[in-house]
Amino acid sequence: MIWTGLFAAAAVTAVAYWPAAGPNAVAATGKVGDQLVVHEPEGTAAALAAGGRESGGRQSGGRESPNALAGEISPYLLLHAHNPVNWYPWGREALEQARRHDRPIFLSVGYSTCYWCHVMEREIFSDPEIAALMNRWFVNIKVDREERPDLDQIYMVATQMVSGSGGWPNSVFLTPGLKPFYAGTYFPPEDAHGRPGFPRVLEALHQSWTERRAAVEMQAEQLTQAIRRYAAATQAAPMPPDSVLINRALAAVVGRYDARSGGFGGAPKFPPAIRLDFLLDSWQDPALTDSSTLAIVEHTLDRMAHGGIFDQVGGGFHRYATDAEWRVPHFEKMLYNQAQLAHLYFRAHHLSGNPLWRRIGEEILKYVRREMTGPHGGFYSALDAETEHVEGLYYLWTEDQVAAVLGEGTDLFFEVFALAPMPEAVAGRVMFMPQGLDEVATDLDRDPGALRAAVEQARRQLLHKRVEREYPLLDDKVLAAWNGMMISACATAFEVTGTEDYRRMGEAAADFVLGRMRTADGALGRSFRGGVLKPEGYLEDYAFMARGLLDLHRTTGDSRWLAAGHGLTEQLITRFWDREEGGFFYTENGTDLILRIKNAQDSALPSANAVVVHLLLELAATTGEKAYRDLAGTTLAVFGSMLQATPGAYIHMIAAARRYLESLPAAGGKPVTPAALGGATAPVPDLPDTLVRSRASLQGRLHPAAEFVAAVELEISEGWHINANPASSSWLVPTSLTVNADVPLEVLGVEYPAAQQHYLASQEDTLAVYAGRATLLARLRLAPEAAPTARGPLRLLIQYQACDAVRCLPPAQIAEVVMLELEEKGL
Repeated sequence: MIWTGLFAAAAVTAVAYWPAAGPNAVAATGKVGDQLVVHEPEGTAAALAAGGRESGGRQSGGRESPNALAGEISPYLLLHAHNPVNWYPWGREALEQARRHDRPIFLSVGYSTCYWCHVMEREIFSDPEIAALMNRWFVNIKVDREERPDLDQIYMVATQMVSGSGGWPNSVFLTPGLKPFYAGTYFPPEDAHGRPGFPRVLEALHQSWTERRAAVEMQAEQLTQAIRRYAAATQAAPMPPDSVLINRALAAVVGRYDARSGGFGGAPKFPPAIRLDFLLDSWQDPALTDSSTLAIVEHTLDRMAHGGIFDQVGGGFHRYATDAEWRVPHFEKMLYNQAQLAHLYFRAHHLSGNPLWRRIGEEILKYVRREMTGPHGGFYSALDAETEHVEGLYYLWTEDQVAAVLGEGTDLFFEVFALAPMPEAVAGRVMFMPQGLDEVATDLDRDPGALRAAVEQARRQLLHKRVEREYPLLDDKVLAAWNGMMISACATAFEVTGTEDYRRMGEAAADFVLGRMRTADGALGRSFRGGVLKPEGYLEDYAFMARGLLDLHRTTGDSRWLAAGHGLTEQLITRFWDREEGGFFYTENGTDLILRIKNAQDSALPSANAVVVHLLLELAATTGEKAYRDLAGTTLAVFGSMLQATPGAYIHMIAAARRYLESLPAAGGKPVTPAALGGATAPVPDLPDTLVRSRASLQGRLHPAAEFVAAVELEISEGWHINANPASSSWLVPTSLTVNADVPLEVLGVEYPAAQQHYLASQEDTLAVYAGRATLLARLRLAPEAAPTARGPLRLLIQYQACDAVRCLPPAQIAEVVMLELEEKGL
């Protein structure tokens, strides 16, 4: 692509590096400076509260006066307020500066619990010499992705296109007209391991901007158009859902199941809450008789609950595991994880009766109440992964540290728990449970209840000691969408257990958001911190909050929550509905965006459009208003072709489709057809002329009874991949090679290359793929009866399915032919 070749003269290459996942994150070094002082929520353990830390900024890089970020409310932005970089928040002032001075924009997107965002802050943005280059040549804008998810979504696509992968920090260079022309993730301060150092990137881009401006502008336009085609692909060819789609989605989920460790796919492994919820729906479906779906859910919940991804001392889940066994986590804790998993564990307990699932759900909410709830009742966003420059240090233990706390109880404790080593040379290990408590009680011939009481006492002792450590940075901003998710979780917990505390938690947060996070005209804001509201909520803010309010109404019977949820839904329809093509835009307006996003693909969170469909169906069932069900059907049809093409990426929307189809007989309606959309269709995105090119050759001597090899080299277009053989699951189409010929021969075997592990940031999943180049080998032998002078075509058929970050194309094939010519002495 042009954007990888434009800067070849300056020897700058795109950075294809995933910075947030994996053990290397622990190995990074650098001086952090003073720890950001944070506000501890009401109810945090006494030893933490005694520290008296309050939210605020910190100085790094030696700058005495703050930059323009000092007036922001985001802890992540405040972390950079004393950088020597002249940072701006995204807004009119920064964009006008770029246009007035005709300078390109350097856009840096991250979030407060992003480990490599902190590394880049201290290694790059705190360096006065690097900052001087940034200030001289660029207008520098820092964005908290949790405050501006719309910007993050658009420019993450640019990074994936340029570098072949994505992640945070997301580093994107834009024209003054906001069109991206170069991007990467983490850049080191100096050239290292094949990655260009950030100063060299800056110099090369400045040189290109001043000396090859036309080429840069052309590249920016081409990349912008490519992003728009990506966006258009999510709604091409509307069609209504059907029952076959539901079954295909179920097969897609089950086919990725890791029968050894639970969950789906390989490392890194994220808590698959959306998929597990879908499997519970399937298990409850009387039309399905396959009981394996519940077994998959139970196995996965069990392994997560016993792994290091669950905080065995303090409760709550870390964001993901760096290994496939759930033992070594990436240690940040996100509110949305707690919300999704609390709902899931309580629901699984309700359906199965397993008391462990209730205990885990209660541990999650106990943690949230203690450490992620403000005195105003709103829920905070996240807890950082690192302290003292080391990821996970707050959570790690050595055997000696455990023994110093537990004394005589140490031996019994280690009958239940074990310590998993960190991948790097870090003091301390991750606590996990190799097996369940009941199994341990059986092995030790002890009463399970007495053993459980002893373990709980030990956990309390360890927690009391742990709070004496330096506490991770707390991101205490309140996000409307994530609070809506946690309100739903509290409603589920109250519905399942009848515990009034959970009802009060949910209602307090609902009162806070409705009372403090709306503007004078009733519009919902996105983010609140320190008495300041960031207005202009997004589709997900309205959708998750309205759904949380309806969940409160369903479980409490209080009509005020129905009225509030109904009102937010009406606003949502007015503000976000696409009146031309159907579906819901992510943003209310797009005055500072290169496009308005409209997507239904799940990420770490269920897609906002999918949540809206569930919301509309809930309102239709509650109020009896058929118009809501019709609108839900129309929305499903808008994204129908993408659901059919890649069902595994749209699980929450397909769960809504199941619910919609089930509602039709009782309502006496019919599925919405594309004609109901007024004939509006989105253009099918342009594709490269040839996504996969091939070249065949023969290796070895050709004479009767001798072995030789037919090799097919595949070249896969940048930004695309094909499934490996074997594929990651049975529902994916593996790449295959088939051989036949007119000359008698034997096929001894086909060898496929080792798969590459392709991480999909949008779906938080890892697939086995081929990208770039891959060579398929067929080991052949001419049959003894082949005449010495025989000749004829050797036909090689390659079958594959090409995918990119947002779609999979129909399976395709390539035919290659090479001639076999035999002589008596061989060839």
